[in-house]
Parts: sequence; C-alpha cells; structure tokens
Amino acid sequence: MRLTLFPSIVPILAITTFTLLQGCDGSNQTASSTETKAAKEPNIIIYMVDDMGYGSVNCYGADPELVQTPHIDGLAEMGMSFINASTTASVCSPTRYTMLTGRYSWRTHLKAGVVNTNDPLLINPERTTIASWLQEKGYETAHFGKWHLGYFQKQFKNLLGDITPGPNDIGFDYHFGVPNNMDDIHKVYIENNGIYGLRSDRISNYGISFYGKQYTGYDAPQRNEPEVMPDITSRAAKWIQERDGLKPFFLYFASVSVHHPIMPSAKNFGSSKAGAYGDFIHDTDESVGEIIKALKEKGELENTIFIFTSDNGGDIPTKAPKIMPENQAIEAGLKINGDWRGDKHEIYEGGLRVPLIVSYPKVVQPGTKTSAFATTADLFATVAGMLGTDDLPETVAPDSISFSHVLSDPDAASKRVHGVFRNAPGQQALRFGKWKLIDSQLPNGTELTLELYDLEADPGETKNLSEDESDVVRQGQELLATIRKGPGSRDVPLP
Repeated sequence: MRLTLFPSIVPILAITTFTLLQGCDGSNQTASSTETKAAKEPNIIIYMVDDMGYGSVNCYGADPELVQTPHIDGLAEMGMSFINASTTASVCSPTRYTMLTGRYSWRTHLKAGVVNTNDPLLINPERTTIASWLQEKGYETAHFGKWHLGYFQKQFKNLLGDITPGPNDIGFDYHFGVPNNMDDIHKVYIENNGIYGLRSDRISNYGISFYGKQYTGYDAPQRNEPEVMPDITSRAAKWIQERDGLKPFFLYFASVSVHHPIMPSAKNFGSSKAGAYGDFIHDTDESVGEIIKALKEKGELENTIFIFTSDNGGDIPTKAPKIMPENQAIEAGLKINGDWRGDKHEIYEGGLRVPLIVSYPKVVQPGTKTSAFATTADLFATVAGMLGTDDLPETVAPDSISFSHVLSDPDAASKRVHGVFRNAPGQQALRFGKWKLIDSQLPNGTELTLELYDLEADPGETKNLSEDESDVVRQGQELLATIRKGPGSRDVPLP
C-alpha cells in the first residue's frame, strides 16, 4: 500500500460502512465505534525524549543487562527503525522549534544557545506549525511535557497573568507543560494559558534549583521532580482515553527524561544496573508503554502513527564526572551515544544521531529497518505526506523533506540529500552525500578549525580531510551559503 493513497480510501470505507449498516429492510443502524474509526484519518503521536542518545535503548544497542526498554523495542518490532537519523541541533530548543515548524532554528534570532527561563515564544504565531496545520485539517491537538520554546511576546519576569502567545496560539488545543526543564526555576506546570492550580499572585522565593538559582515560588502546586514523568504520562494517557473518536488527534508528548537532574520515579528507583540514569531510562520506557496501553484500550493503536525520537544525543557531564549519574552509567558499560563521537552540545555525531522509530500498522511492515537519511526536521513533511499532501507550499515547513515513501519501502532512497546542523555555541555542520563539513565560524565571529569528514569511511570522525579535499570543501561551503540565503532548503539540489 502506498502512503499517498491513504486519504483516497476514506470515502470508499465510508460508503462500504454505510452499505453494511443498512438492515435487510433498508433501515439504517447505528455505526459501531470500530467502523467509525475506520473512516477517519490516522491519529498522530510524536514522542520526543529529552537527551536520549543513540545507544540508550536496547533496539539501538543498549546492553539489556544494564537497562531494559521493552516498550520502545515493541514499537520497533511493530514498525520501522531508522539507523541513519539525526536531530537538527545538539541542544533542546532548536530541535523542538525545527520539529514543530519544519524550519531550521538558525533562521530565527536564536543563532546559538537555547531558549532561557524567561525568554519569549520563539515561534511566530503567524507561522504554520505541524499542530496548526493538523488543526486546520480537523485534528484535536495537545502537548504534554517539556516546552522549552518560551511564552509571551517579550522577555518576562514571571509567569503570572494570561500567558499569550503560547502553545494555544500556535495550534495546540490543549497544553499541559513544564516551561523549560524538569528542575527549572518556575517549578510549576502550565495548563493552557496560565499556571496550573494558581491560588494567588503572591510570590515567595525559596529553595535552590539544580542549576543554582532560587525557585520563583508561585502560590501554586510545586512540581515534585521524581513524579513529573508519571504525572505528565498519566495526564496524556487520560487525554487519549477521553477522546470521543469523532475526530483524529495529534499528541506531541515531550518527555522530561533523561535530561538532568537525573531523578527517576520511586517506582523505578534502583531498577537498573546502570544506576539512576538507567532508572530514568526505565521511566521513559514505562511512559511509552502507558501511552501504547491507552491506545490499545481505546482501540486506536492500529490507526495511530507513532513516532518516537529524541531532541539530541546524550549528555556526558565533564564537571564532577565521578558523581554524575550519566558518567556512572557509562562506567557501568552503557554506551549512551553508541559508538559515535561526542555528546550533547557538540557538533559531532554523538550529539546529533538519535533513535527514530515509526510505527503505523496499516502501512509500515513490522520489524523493518532503513538506512535512509532522515532528520527531525522531516517529521512535518512526512506526516503531511502520509495524509496525502506531498507538496507543501514553499512557506510551510521549508526545510522539511518527507520520508513517507520510505515507510512502505525501507530500501527506498532518501529524498534528503543534505542537512544543516548546529551545536550549542551555534557552529554549523553540513552533511551532503557521504561528507560532513563543519564550518569554522561561530555566530559571534569566533574562528574555529574547519573540519571535513567522510562519514562512510570514517563514521567516528577521526580524520579531518579539509586540507586534502579542497574541492569538496569548496562545494560544501557554496551549498551551505545557498541554503543560508534562501527561505528554505527543500528544493536546493546538491552541487
């Protein structure tokens, strides 16, 4: 079955259902929930983990003696695993911006770093997001978990008052979020356009966060870090179960694990042989399992496109490494980023390569793998392709390239022939063909070493070929300049 044909079968199913529902006397009978669901378009879930590296789940190589990820592995068994997938940045906010908009984050003012605690909304409310695009197509939309894309129109002192613009203004019917990270200074949840459970406008600073800053001290329920994952997961599962089934839904679930501070739930504390970090991976896997369970109980699993990925590679702290849970997990033998060089914040593949699993039983053959090149920028165009829209307008998701054709044919060639990536300081890299060119200039003008790697011959990025391959360097620089100048890169060919 070709994905692009899916919408065309809806009218046929509707006619067939109507015919079957007529009794022998020609009278109409009430449609069953199963028949009603068969006539609507698929639900869509994007589950994005925070800082989960390529090698942190069993189906991507994690040692099952150290951690167990049966639910994530179950998704892979139901669907397709991408072994050549990358995020578009090695830090949080840029990836989330690009995933939702299909547009590189460095096309905004955010050339380096991330959205800080009191920064405004990074996404222009006038810009089409995957949520607003699906909303216009009749989808119910919701976001649960980490947001990290800002609120309001300008820098703010606190989150009191009507929070707008925010997620509700860019396509989400419902938002229940953690503003930045699990241990950010706000220490509250945001529900739609206000602080969840706010009792008054009083603020009383207290306590010190993991990042060394005082919590804001809103007069509202304060988040309990070890319970954040179970809390947001149960709320998301309940949201799924409460749908009436008359409309398809889009759920963007953004896990707070496995970003530090590493604070696993009481249920999973001590459950792994990789320490607290492994326990936190177990929280993630259990969360995926709860979402799948809700889909099964609702009878929606077969009709749901479930996309699982991460915002960047795993973090390997360099400060006090002996006491950091991530380092302890590595010491136990867990290769959180697989065999790739580097980690979160860096421009090397360890910070960029991520798991990417797509399950959709109606189309994707179970247990398949593909080496097709894909990025988290491509989720927007891919979802559009799966719903029958192969050609998005130039202004919509301009850097997103659909891999929907790969889902029905794992051996198909990727339509993505290049990709631009950035690290925490804003340094950019270009992948084109087998080559990876790492630009030498930071946005602030600092000059670094120009690097060129042959990822086919040297996936570990050990030999810089920039001085030996001057023609390749020139081609890469010209291509990168072209992509930077344009409003998008979807139709930019290789040189």
